Amino acid sequence: MKSGRDSGLNDAAEPAEGMLSPLSPIVATFKSEREDLAQQLHQQEEQEQSNTVIMGKQNGEDLDQDAQERMLKEDSTAKIAIEKDEKDEKTTEVKFISENGDAKIDIEMVKAVLSGMGKEELMKFANDPFWVRLRWALFIFFWLLWLAMLAGAIAIIVMAPKCSAPEPKKIWEESAIVELDAADVFNDDLTALDLTLKDLKDQNIRAISLSSVVNERINEGIIDFKAIKPKLGNISDLENLIKIAKEKDQQIFLELDPNHSSMEHPWFKRSVERQDPFTSYYVWADGIISSDGGRERRSPPNNWLSVYGGSAWEWNEQRGQYYLHQFNKSQPDLNYNNPAVVTEFGDILTHWLKLGISGFRLANTQYLTEDPKLHDESRSILPVDPNNYQSLVHVHTRDRSENAAVLSKWQEIVRNETAGKGLFALQDDIGADILQVYNEKTTIDLPQSSHFLTTANVNLNATDLRKSISQWLSVTPWPAWNINGKQLSLRRRMPKEVADSIVLMTMLLPGTPILQLEDVMSAKDAFATLSCARNTLTFLHGNTTLRVVNGTVFVYTRSWLKSGNPGYLVAYQTGEESATINLSTIPRISEELNIVAHSPNYAQNMEVMKTKLPANAVPISSKSTLVLTFVPKEES
Repeated sequence: MKSGRDSGLNDAAEPAEGMLSPLSPIVATFKSEREDLAQQLHQQEEQEQSNTVIMGKQNGEDLDQDAQERMLKEDSTAKIAIEKDEKDEKTTEVKFISENGDAKIDIEMVKAVLSGMGKEELMKFANDPFWVRLRWALFIFFWLLWLAMLAGAIAIIVMAPKCSAPEPKKIWEESAIVELDAADVFNDDLTALDLTLKDLKDQNIRAISLSSVVNERINEGIIDFKAIKPKLGNISDLENLIKIAKEKDQQIFLELDPNHSSMEHPWFKRSVERQDPFTSYYVWADGIISSDGGRERRSPPNNWLSVYGGSAWEWNEQRGQYYLHQFNKSQPDLNYNNPAVVTEFGDILTHWLKLGISGFRLANTQYLTEDPKLHDESRSILPVDPNNYQSLVHVHTRDRSENAAVLSKWQEIVRNETAGKGLFALQDDIGADILQVYNEKTTIDLPQSSHFLTTANVNLNATDLRKSISQWLSVTPWPAWNINGKQLSLRRRMPKEVADSIVLMTMLLPGTPILQLEDVMSAKDAFATLSCARNTLTFLHGNTTLRVVNGTVFVYTRSWLKSGNPGYLVAYQTGEESATINLSTIPRISEELNIVAHSPNYAQNMEVMKTKLPANAVPISSKSTLVLTFVPKEES
């Protein structure tokens, strides 16, 4: 009995062959077949116990049977992992497998699971000077790299080519310019013009050009370039008017004629007396002495003619010389070949600018300088009277390239005094060839070539309109469109309703219309609408397309394919009959158009006027102007 019990105990206590010593460190792991293995071992134990007589505990060392059974159930399926092999980083896994009633042990090598360092080991590295320096170096490197990337990104943004924003337009580009003669408003009272400024503001007019203000005698020239006519008031009145205009966001320009003065001007009187520095402020020359039957005969220095006909020279007995006058003999020409005179007139411009004037429109600048050697002009081929101005080719007295140098100096004064915002324009038409010469030395604001408008009558046709406007726009992108000539205003050349149509037709052309007060006030509602439209991006920066439709209708469009801006279409019927026109073939035109303004004489053949029209069937009446808006299409 004892031997049997000892044998059973020994079997349980001593490891079988091939098993590790109980003293070896083992790690128990559990597999999925734990329950099966435990059942098999339990059956084997019961079989062994049937042949063994349990005697109880011996000497306090025998194991309690119930405890032993529990240990077998917990440990019989244990998986024992051997300590990690430091060389091959493997661990040994031991499995107990029951097969045919026998217990077997399967030992496998498995890859050890890596585990991190403990806190004590980490602290050794954390305080090590080498690792401290390395961490700081990496930290600094990271932020330097981040800052470098940030700087690079900023540099790319700043230095990368950008789409330039459209250059802002000046007030005299956004607004039409209205010529205002104080003599025609409120009985010559300059102080009453503030009411007129209010009326113009209501019509969205922000640019006013004052004419006939400087102290002069009618048809005799200016007496004092730095004073206004006494009957208009005094300089303080003008300053107050300028102040009121600025409060209304309006600018006032001054019209001046620098070509000549009056004979009553102090400069001329001193020049006659040969007082320096005024001796050569005007163009003086000796006459030609010839003998006629034994008698001496005096004649002008050359064949130059006055604009009004006859010799451009007048004898002055007191000085004993001829003086030049390209206009009336009461208007002697200033000598701009003399630098002192150029400077003198520059001081005049500065005087007005300091009073608040925002720029100038200068008259007769094509006559500023003359050939100092006084060469004769050549004869023209025109069959006219020899004393007629048109009988000569005026290369020595008009449109000389030397004029550009004079204008350049004056323009610089205007730019400096107005921070580059002042107007420096000419009142007279200028040829494309002369403008090109001028542009080499200076930049003339609002150059104009409006003879086709200033001389037009009611029979102005669509083809001439399109040709003339197109030609001048090819020369300069932003010209002036002057509809009132020096001799006859627009409304003295054609009926009121036709004049209204011409005014509205010019309002959205690229450039600045030059108008008179009556042009603004005649068709007030339509004018105010179009004057306001001049502030839109489409007008200020849009493209222009010119067309003649149906043979008699002059049409132009303004469109700008950015930010969803609407396009504008302006149509003027030059014919005598009403018509229905097809506008759908014009580039970018949408299928439907909206009426925004029209001249008072526009009519449709229906009881109620339609405000939305199909592009392929737009009615337009004789001598009327129609303005429509549309949603521009993308060009295919």
